[in-house]
Amino acid sequence: MNSVNKIDIVDINGNKINVYGIYYISNNNYYFIYSKGEQDNNNHVIFYVVKILQEVTNGISGPAPTGYLIGLRINDENEYNLVKIDITNIVNDIESNTNGAVRYLDLSMLNNLKIKDNRTFKLGVDISNKIFNNSNNEVNNTNVTTNNYDDLIKENELLKQKIEELNKKIELIKDIVN
Repeated sequence: MNSVNKIDIVDINGNKINVYGIYYISNNNYYFIYSKGEQDNNNHVIFYVVKILQEVTNGISGPAPTGYLIGLRINDENEYNLVKIDITNIVNDIESNTNGAVRYLDLSMLNNLKIKDNRTFKLGVDISNKIFNNSNNEVNNTNVTTNNYDDLIKENELLKQKIEELNKKIELIKDIVN
């Protein structure tokens, strides 16, 4: 089973980001579960889930499909409860290396998916590791959790240095202008 991959999506703010995701069909609906590798203060990994639908625009003769897919929030609690069962089944499929109750779809079909709204949920690092450490995919847990934060800290330090350099240059320019 190669259910987890990385893909580029367009997030709620219109930013193109690369995420780990699972695309599947259940009860004749299409869903996308994804993670940016974020953790909260309790070492829970933050996941997002959306229902995949066709984007439509309002035309003269009514709604018309644009040909693009979008990700929308699952508002119906009954439907969301079914998705939570699917999440459990996904973990079980990965643990047993089978395609059980969930029918996985090719994630490349969602390349540049526009997320309009989502729901978030959290899973423990151990469960996240099971999802992202499936031996049949290329996802490496260390990229999802700890090293991601180490990289962010390094990037933050570099940004601080660059900001300090820019502030010094601004001060020099101010001195020259005055």
